[in-house]
Amino acid sequence: MKIKSVTKDYFLIVLGTFILAVGLNLFLVPCRISSGGISSIGTVLLYKLNIPMSVTNIVFNALLFILGYKYVGKSSVVKTIVGIVGLSAFLEVTKFFPVFGDDLFIATVIGGVLVGIGVGLVVRVEASTGGSDFAALILKKFFPHISVANLILVIDILIIVFAGIMFNDYMITFYSAIAMFIASKATDTIAEMGDAAKSVYIMSAKNSEISQMIIETFERGVTGVYSKGIYSGEDNMMLLCVVSPKQLPRLIHKVKEIDKDAFIIVNDVREVLGEGFKEN
Repeated sequence: MKIKSVTKDYFLIVLGTFILAVGLNLFLVPCRISSGGISSIGTVLLYKLNIPMSVTNIVFNALLFILGYKYVGKSSVVKTIVGIVGLSAFLEVTKFFPVFGDDLFIATVIGGVLVGIGVGLVVRVEASTGGSDFAALILKKFFPHISVANLILVIDILIIVFAGIMFNDYMITFYSAIAMFIASKATDTIAEMGDAAKSVYIMSAKNSEISQMIIETFERGVTGVYSKGIYSGEDNMMLLCVVSPKQLPRLIHKVKEIDKDAFIIVNDVREVLGEGFKEN
C-alpha cells in the first residue's frame, strides 16, 4: 500500500510539472506573461539574455533550496527536488511544442489555468516546484509576524512588476496579475479537490433507526452527541456523520423517509482524514 501511495505521489509530481511547463512554454512565455515566481524571472532572462528558462529554474531554485531546505519538511525534500528537476526537464521538452500567441487574453487565461493545475497537483502531495515558496520560507525567519502566504503574494507581485518594467510594457504587468490570480485559484481548487465533504447533524426521535440506516446504506460512521433542548428541557441525542457531497441528497431523503420531522443541519467540510476519506 505504501509503495502504491509513493508511486502515485511521484506520478502526480511528474504530471503536475509537465502541465506547468505546457502552461508556461505554450501560452504565457510566448506572450511574455508572468504568473509569479522563478518562471517570471526566467521569462525576462529568456527575452533579454537568451538564457533558457530551464537553466534559470534549476540555478535559482538550487540557490534557494540550499538556503531554505531546512525549513521544508523532511518528507518533502526529495519530492521537492524531483519537482524542481522535473519542471526544468519539461521546460526543455515543451519548448519545441507549437505555441499559442494569437490572443493575449486567451493565452493568459489558459496559461494561468494550466499553471495552477500543475502547481496544484504538486502541492497535493506536499511537494513544491521551488521559487516563491522557498523565498517566503527564508523571509519568514526575518519577518515572523507575516504569514508565508502573504510573503509569497508580496514576492510574486514584486516579480511581475519587475517583469513589466524590464519589458517596458505595463500591459504585461496587468495580464500577469490576471494570470497569477487565475493560477492561484486553480491551485487552490486542485489542491483541495476530493477532500471536501459535508458534515450532517440530525436531531430526531428515531435516532436508532436513522443511525442504523446510515451505517448500512452509506457505510459511514455515526457519532451520538448528547444534547439538551433549552425550550423543552428534554435530554436528547444528536447524530453526527460526514458524507461526500454526492451522498448528501440521498441521505436527507432517507432520513426524511424515516422521520419527516427530523431536524437536519448541513455544514461544509474542507478536509476529512480517516477511513472512507483521505488517509493521512
